Amino acid sequence: MAKEILQFENINATDFKNEIIDGVILALKNNPGSLQLNEQTDQLLTRLETAKLLSISLVTLWDWTKKDIIPAYRIGNKVRYKRSEILKSLNQKNQFGEF
Repeated sequence: MAKEILQFENINATDFKNEIIDGVILALKNNPGSLQLNEQTDQLLTRLETAKLLSISLVTLWDWTKKDIIPAYRIGNKVRYKRSEILKSLNQKNQFGEF
């Protein structure tokens, strides 16, 4: 990989900071899909909703939960799953090939 040299002359700290901010804003505008933080990704799902999302049975979901394949949260006597963590778990497992 070629080494790039970046040299600044006659620029103050405020102008430099503004240039960096403008560059970041431009990069985010050009690639809006890189940020996937929204209400839907952190939504809590019931066991049934999670099983439907994954197209698996409740028994399989319970098995995957016990094996820590998919993280779960107990709220009182109810079990909930974060949509973002389900998707993240699937992406991690998909990289390794199988459950």
